[in-house]
Amino acid sequence: MNRILRSPIVRGIALVLGFIAALSVVRANSATFHLYMGLLIGQRLLMPPLVSWMLFAFCTGFFLFSVAKSQSGGIRHVWQKADASLLAVLAFCTVVLCVYFAKNTYSSFFSMMAYLFLLFAAAYAAIMALLGEITARIRDRRLIDTLYWPAFFRQYPIRQPIGLLTALLLAGNLLYLLSCALKLALDPSWYMLSMEIITDTTHTYAYADPFGLPLFLLSALTLATLTYCSAFMLSLSARYEQANAEKIRAERFKAELITNVSHDIRTPLTSIINYVDLLKALPVENELFTEYTGILDKKAARLKTLISDLLEASKAGAGSLPVDLQEMDLAEIVGQVAGEFDAAFTERALTLVQREPDQPVPIIADSGHLRRALENVFSNAAKYALPGTRVFAEITFHEGNPMFALKNTSESPIDLTGEELTEQFIRGDRARQSEGSGLGLYIAKNLVELIGGRFAVRVSGDLFEVELVLRLSNVSQDRGVNP
Repeated sequence: MNRILRSPIVRGIALVLGFIAALSVVRANSATFHLYMGLLIGQRLLMPPLVSWMLFAFCTGFFLFSVAKSQSGGIRHVWQKADASLLAVLAFCTVVLCVYFAKNTYSSFFSMMAYLFLLFAAAYAAIMALLGEITARIRDRRLIDTLYWPAFFRQYPIRQPIGLLTALLLAGNLLYLLSCALKLALDPSWYMLSMEIITDTTHTYAYADPFGLPLFLLSALTLATLTYCSAFMLSLSARYEQANAEKIRAERFKAELITNVSHDIRTPLTSIINYVDLLKALPVENELFTEYTGILDKKAARLKTLISDLLEASKAGAGSLPVDLQEMDLAEIVGQVAGEFDAAFTERALTLVQREPDQPVPIIADSGHLRRALENVFSNAAKYALPGTRVFAEITFHEGNPMFALKNTSESPIDLTGEELTEQFIRGDRARQSEGSGLGLYIAKNLVELIGGRFAVRVSGDLFEVELVLRLSNVSQDRGVNP
């Protein structure tokens, strides 16, 4: 039984019988149509009104039931991805045009009877095709997915300019199409030819067609264009969201991978460090033994630092570090961090020049994250600044917010942009002669952004400059701190 219901032949028979019943229904309700059909086919295919209505309803229901029971898939039609509401409008326009041409035009190729018969068949086919397609989409549970306008207005609400403009254009075209249908159904003057002039002995009458067929077609075309423009915008939004989701997923996977690998490496590394300490404590008086254990100790400590930096960079890049925002003095923190690098600066003959306001600079930040970011910035200057030069540490204000800037002259030529230098594993010395990990500026940038600040690197020739723009505390604003 199910195979019979799913058979295309059975659906075709239901469509033909439904067409005969619909033809009989229209003949029973239109004397003009009945006259022309009588001249064409006589009294054949004519049945009582009640029987024709019942047969039409049964055939239509059977056709839709057969479509609902049929299997999804098969031939991929062009319209299967079209907007369902647009298909309804196009079917409506087809019916309206068939009625219009039946009332206002004559065919030069067919007789009037055959012409009306073909127009009726076209209108019936449009209606049944629409009902069948809607039923198939309901069967496959994708009707909602092919209604573009609800999704469009969820993405671009009417309160937004683009949503409001689109809603006005959509409503205007729909109202015009509906008004054309009402005029076509209700206005008796539409039985006249367009712009026909009738003259009698005393008066001249001009019957102008209010339908405006070109305008009607333009409105339908505009509606179709709006629909597919909305579909295009929705597809762009969907692609952007998909790309963004994939990027977030990739970043999360990378962070988890780095975290897991770092933890796995730390366990044997801790054992190596411990055994190196035991070897150093042995009473072995051998210069080579002492030299080799010293190298092992140094490299193990170096590897431990790299793993810690890698783990911290992963957490900072993923934004998974906890943040405790408090009010603090930027000048005080900068002074403390700068004092920790006195020995490193002296070793490379660097002179630190500090410039800061006379009064405290209250900011809102996480002290641990800010201190770590400043340490990375000062460490970068200690490693890559030209020996014998000056390093400038300045605290100023930028657009009302406190800004810390560290400027130095690079020892090696810098052939990278500021943005490239804040990426992962990027170092100023391409030859990798120093022991930097290439993560310092990347970690500093992410930590500053994590506490609500902005981090920027500028390169001009050999001049290297790092800027940290932080958030001014509410207390300092209330006190009227003058930037």
